[in-house]
Amino acid sequence: MTTNRRTFLRQSAVAAAGLTFIPSYLSAGIGGDRSSNDLAVGLIGCGRQGLGLARNLAAVAGTRLVAACDVHPAKLKHFLEQARERTESNGSGSATPVASYADYRALLEHEGLDAVIVATPDHQHATICVAALDRGLHVYCEKPLAHTVEEGRSMVEATRRNGKVLQTGSMQRSMFNFQKAVEVIQAGHLGEVKEILVSVGPPPIPFDLEGHPLPAGVDWSSWIGPTVDRPYHPDLLPPIDADYWGRWRNYAEFGGGMVTDWGAHMFDIVQWALDKDDTGPIAFYPPLEENPQQGLTMFYADGTRVEHRDFGRGNAVRFIGSEGSLDVARGFIDSTVPGLLSYADMRHRAPVHALVSHLTNFVECVRTGAVPICPAETGHRTASVCTLTNIAYRLGRPLEWNPDTERVQGDARANRLLGDAYRDSLA
Repeated sequence: MTTNRRTFLRQSAVAAAGLTFIPSYLSAGIGGDRSSNDLAVGLIGCGRQGLGLARNLAAVAGTRLVAACDVHPAKLKHFLEQARERTESNGSGSATPVASYADYRALLEHEGLDAVIVATPDHQHATICVAALDRGLHVYCEKPLAHTVEEGRSMVEATRRNGKVLQTGSMQRSMFNFQKAVEVIQAGHLGEVKEILVSVGPPPIPFDLEGHPLPAGVDWSSWIGPTVDRPYHPDLLPPIDADYWGRWRNYAEFGGGMVTDWGAHMFDIVQWALDKDDTGPIAFYPPLEENPQQGLTMFYADGTRVEHRDFGRGNAVRFIGSEGSLDVARGFIDSTVPGLLSYADMRHRAPVHALVSHLTNFVECVRTGAVPICPAETGHRTASVCTLTNIAYRLGRPLEWNPDTERVQGDARANRLLGDAYRDSLA
């Protein structure tokens, strides 16, 4: 018996309980009587990050979450229950339908859909985003944009050929202290910046966990998706009551360790501050030791040196200029230049970019056709910096990178790791 496409889509929708009724959420951002001008959004990935993004979306005027998808039915149910509880605590809303799906391909067929938020593990980003863009949908994709360099380039190309907006979820670009740091550096207040330290955690490790019984209803094959097959373990797909984030990000099959997980934020600020959003470093030098966790140094064509190293503050960046230095992290910014970051000084400077939420910026760009603060090319270039860092650590040798051709000079093995062979090599 064969299953045609329409039957598959119908079965996929039913598999996750079809339509789930929940009250309107916050400002009617989930469900509700949708205005013809509202942006209809689908969410793919209903874990911790997905729930947080749904909360943020609900605060963006003129949007409506109309569909949700997850391969874990209990997580999908939990997501909808959380939305209901929040609405009830606010005393708002009437019951309205939100479609629920077990397969992202079915969600992409949802009638009237305008955009999707992709909050899956990294290894799924490219497959889902390219499919969504080719369906004519706008995309907000969690960082890092892609799991491999070639996947990232495919996402950029899909965005361009379809004329759609893709916002990379590197939300630090929409945070005040990071915007001020970039403004200070680009205005020359540190003098010439030629050395930068990036303090994030280590590269990934190969998956080494023993398999556990699969929770009821979980479509593990779909969760694995394009990467090499590995057994289920709750570290990869945590139970509902887990007090930790999914640790899939630590394993090379699914993520890039902290080099990509936090590096997608911190190296992104380096790229932005140096005005390198359409390019990247030209050389990567890992330390000459066994299994290094940090110490790689990269160089840009202008000689700027960036080192992956802990300087006493986790998940932070230190810019070192000829006139002083500046440290920036979430909720923190400080400089050795006296008075540079005084309240009055910061208050009267025009911001690098309007200070709005990352999702608000995405929605505004969908409506106006403007370029978002972290578009596909920008997200791809930052993800490439992280991925090349990991490849250099893995191979234990320098990489000479051409950011124009996106190839490693004279290193066939390194070039194979830019695409599908990266995952194949882990099998």
